[in-house]
Parts: sequence; structure tokens; C-alpha cells
Amino acid sequence: MGSLELSKIELKGRPFDEHRCFHIKDFRKGDSIRIKEKKNQKPTRGVVTSIDLDNNVISYMTADFDKNQTTINYIVTLEEYKRNFLEQN
Repeated sequence: MGSLELSKIELKGRPFDEHRCFHIKDFRKGDSIRIKEKKNQKPTRGVVTSIDLDNNVISYMTADFDKNQTTINYIVTLEEYKRNFLEQN
């Protein structure tokens, strides 16, 4: 499985998603998130590792990769820290 990291050109996001469900300041290190980068793809589980408020980029780790980045429009769910979140199906 390849890295879900977006190109640097795409990594200048807005502070809120297109539906205004999430704002960049809603995210905290350790939050459990689901990311959907491609249409018809099952969302990927991730844990937030850092938030870049200047560029509105969320860095996260998955079960397969430690370093991934996305913008807020690709976030499907946001939850507080859940133990063993990455290992769940």
C-alpha cells in the first residue's frame, strides 16, 4: 500500500471542510480519524501526530505508515483518542 501523502501543491488547505463539519482547530494530537483519499475507497484509520495551523495540514500515522499528511476535506470522522484504534477493522 502506498503512502497517502499529498503533493506539496495540494497541501495548502482551508481551515474548515467543504461542509463546515470540521475546523482545523478541532483536531488535537492523538485524535482518532478516518481519512478517505480516493472515491469508493474504504476510509483509512489514522491517529493525528501534528497539526500545521499555518497551512491547515493534518499529519497522521496509520498502521502501515508513520508519516502521512492530508487536508481537512479528506477527513471523514474525528474522535477522541481510542486505544488500539489502528488495529481495529
